[in-house]
Amino acid sequence: MDPSKIYNPKTLSQLTKLSPKVDWDLLVTRLLPSTAPHQDVIIVSSPSYLEKLSAEVLAQSTQRTIQAYLLWRVINEYAPALSEEIRKPLQRLTAKLRGTNAKVTKPRWETCLDQVDLSLGFIAGRYFVMEKFRPETKARADEFVKAIKESFLNRLPELEWLDEATRKHAIEKVDALVRKVGYPTKSPNVMSPVALSDYYSELVIDGDDFFGNYLRGRQWLVMKDWRQAGKPTDKSTWEMTPATVNAYYNPPYNEIVFPAGILQSPFFSGEYPDYLNYGGIGAVVGHELSHSFDNNGRHFDAKGRLSEWWTKETLEAFEKKTSCFVDQYGNFTMEDESGDPIHVNGQLTLGENVADNGGIRQSYVAWKRHYDKNKDGKENMLLPGLENITPEQLFFINYGRIWCGKSTKAQAKQSILVDEHSPPKWRVIGALQNSKYFAEVFKCPAGSPMNPVDKCDLW
Repeated sequence: MDPSKIYNPKTLSQLTKLSPKVDWDLLVTRLLPSTAPHQDVIIVSSPSYLEKLSAEVLAQSTQRTIQAYLLWRVINEYAPALSEEIRKPLQRLTAKLRGTNAKVTKPRWETCLDQVDLSLGFIAGRYFVMEKFRPETKARADEFVKAIKESFLNRLPELEWLDEATRKHAIEKVDALVRKVGYPTKSPNVMSPVALSDYYSELVIDGDDFFGNYLRGRQWLVMKDWRQAGKPTDKSTWEMTPATVNAYYNPPYNEIVFPAGILQSPFFSGEYPDYLNYGGIGAVVGHELSHSFDNNGRHFDAKGRLSEWWTKETLEAFEKKTSCFVDQYGNFTMEDESGDPIHVNGQLTLGENVADNGGIRQSYVAWKRHYDKNKDGKENMLLPGLENITPEQLFFINYGRIWCGKSTKAQAKQSILVDEHSPPKWRVIGALQNSKYFAEVFKCPAGSPMNPVDKCDLW
């Protein structure tokens, strides 16, 4: 994705002319809070989509068809929160698409927990943090982020394909990178009951009205976003709640964010030796940091502004190097329901593959630098029963472990078609095929599948 192509400011009149079958003025007026300043300019991410939606879909469809589609969207959104009788048909459809058994359903407690996290995730996150995320864990995780950031900075002078002007800006961007670990301390402050009370003051929760809570929670989330219209950006906000098992890089904020939920086993533990933690959460940290220089993140500068700060020569070298990843991952396949091979989309998954490869490299280098200085330290103690496996090997073994998973062939096919991530199997194999350190540690013969002669290399 090229972010510069999705930044298209349009006035409401221009938008109406582009897509006349939608009453944009009515839509914005209804959603915009009465206290918000009037908004006449909207950022349109895909003008061609809206143009074709109006001309080729809405203009050529009957009113009944459009109403049926909108009704289906409502059903699809609300059915999971209603009775089993209403959920069953949707479960059968989902099972058919994923190749699973329609009789196997998610336990009700998981559904309820999902809704609590969606609507009250920061309140629930407070209790999760108090139970599962000690202050010393946060401090240690912070050190991991700092070490991998340093590793990335040390790598930049080694890259011959970067010219000096671009390298200078790249260093500035890494230096300016904001890191958020564990939970937000503003907007809201998760550890402050007063701050949480104020944050959720306009959300009404009734202990005897699950579906009402479901509706009000979604309405509150939508209105919370619309209330930001016309206001300065609040860069202290988080896009994920503390208990979320995920992480992200946010280009306009130039920040990497790691909720307390992913700072748990198997990614991270205060009880793990460093080689396991660096092979787990360390690779994730490096992954998110590398996103700031992938085919998407590279368009943003140190302050998060859309800016073409790369020279033409460096950009040409970058595109040549990334084409290697497109070809490599495009040769990986999974089987569909019929047993036929379906190829990974190397272009769709490029950003994530670049981040995986950069992440594992930066994490290994960061860990090895510390390990070589203190091999006998308690933070790198050998695990009982695994004395015949070296810490270097366990680093990579844990990297493979964090992506362990299982899916049906139908689900694997669906993921390949729409997911910007490669299948977990190829996330591991692809990154390790390109790692010279993996080949050294496991003594893979040159030219073997896990040590190809022509490795893809970027960050």
